[in-house]
Amino acid sequence: MTLLEAVPTTTAAPAQFPTVLLSAMVWVPAIAAIALLFFPARTDLHRGRIRSFVLATTGVVLGLGVVMWYGFRDQTGTYAYEETRGWLPSIGSSYHLGVDGVSMPLLLLSAFLFVFAVLASTRVREQPKEYFVLLLILETGVNGVFASLDYLLFFLFWQLQAVPMFLLIARFGGPRRLKAAWKFLAVDLAGSALLLLAILILYFKAPVRTFDIVTLHDVTLPAALATMICWLFFIAFAVRLPVLPFHTGFIDAQAQAPAPIGLVLTGLTVKLGGYGIIRVNVGEFQDAWHKIVGAVVVIAVVTVLWAAIAALAQDDLRRLIGYIVMSHMGLVLLGAASAAPVAVNGAVLLMLADGLTAALLVLLAAAIIERANTSSIAAMGGIAGRMGRGAALWVLAALAAIGFPGLAGFIGQLLIVLGAYPSHRIATPLAVLGILLVSGAMIWAVQRILFGALPERHGRIRDLGTLELANGVGLISLIVLLGVLPAILMDSINFSVITLLSRGGG
Repeated sequence: MTLLEAVPTTTAAPAQFPTVLLSAMVWVPAIAAIALLFFPARTDLHRGRIRSFVLATTGVVLGLGVVMWYGFRDQTGTYAYEETRGWLPSIGSSYHLGVDGVSMPLLLLSAFLFVFAVLASTRVREQPKEYFVLLLILETGVNGVFASLDYLLFFLFWQLQAVPMFLLIARFGGPRRLKAAWKFLAVDLAGSALLLLAILILYFKAPVRTFDIVTLHDVTLPAALATMICWLFFIAFAVRLPVLPFHTGFIDAQAQAPAPIGLVLTGLTVKLGGYGIIRVNVGEFQDAWHKIVGAVVVIAVVTVLWAAIAALAQDDLRRLIGYIVMSHMGLVLLGAASAAPVAVNGAVLLMLADGLTAALLVLLAAAIIERANTSSIAAMGGIAGRMGRGAALWVLAALAAIGFPGLAGFIGQLLIVLGAYPSHRIATPLAVLGILLVSGAMIWAVQRILFGALPERHGRIRDLGTLELANGVGLISLIVLLGVLPAILMDSINFSVITLLSRGGG
């Protein structure tokens, strides 16, 4: 590859309406969070208005995402809705946003899940204004990562999520929330430090002084330096994914976070790690990625198997969900490690499917735990007799989690296995074994939670309420839609994956 003769200018023509849609998806939640600071929150009426305002805000972001997706299907360039503006030209950083078939579906997933998170937050009675301000800032951080095409901007949005997530867990979480929040923050900051280190080394060692991802793709680095940077990026993203041994902060946070925040954590935050690996490691450092891929495959398979075995041993329902998500993210890592178009397509689709499935599992688990007054699976049983609607949704969510045909997870898992097997003939069957163990863990959990003798204290247990049922039906509808009609996403995903893999990398 040859070095670009000149760095692209950091300014562009005034943005047209289709372009500013992407900036709107990123910044509307932040603007709403600032506006929310001026809302009174003294009475129930005030608090109701706050919830309505936040729901309207996330609804607007979702509407923008749907409009963008409708227009995105006709895009033929590498990035759509691209926007480049001067920001810090003295150091080579610009406000550069854009999406492709890898990031656009994940951005749309984010818009959907934040709407469900707000709908599920009706039980927040204390400090609702502070809670929703943090939630909206978190949405800006997530959306900003998916949209950024500048490494410094990418890092700032990445780091923007740390404090809101910490405060939301520490203030609104379960009985062991402080320990879980501090542990999650410490692990996340360690990963962020490695991410910043990788970006700075790349910046200072590249022949051009720029943070622009597109420009840096076309530079050539010494093989040893590129490999070191690739390792740093990988570890930083693996911490967030999470993979063994960086998973404990995520598992504890998932168990203690309030249900809507657990929804965001399992459905979106961990997906940023998988997105980073595909976008940066696979897309920008392909030569170096091939040199470390053997170790990455080992980490992926160990993560899949360890998480699956740990899921079998879990008695805490929320921790069980955390380990299932972790096992699925190990599969995503295996798909990315293969760097084969079919497997990378499967990795992106599995992240989407797992985001929806994990969100449904977390909300249903929270409803069951509230009614049973325990998170211990062994202390539950016979709930299906009292929670008919909840039991039906739980069974469907369990089937989605194990990758049942016709539901969203099946296609993603199948594509990863088919794409990874030609290059990893031992690792792929071991990963399939992990899939089977996860299936066993879910089936066993369903049997212990829903069936058997109903404990006496559960005699007056109530079924899902209207809003809880609506959230569950909405999520399962999206899971079924993606499972039955994966082509609505796969064409665009496949085009961008092939483009990403065919460009090579320095």
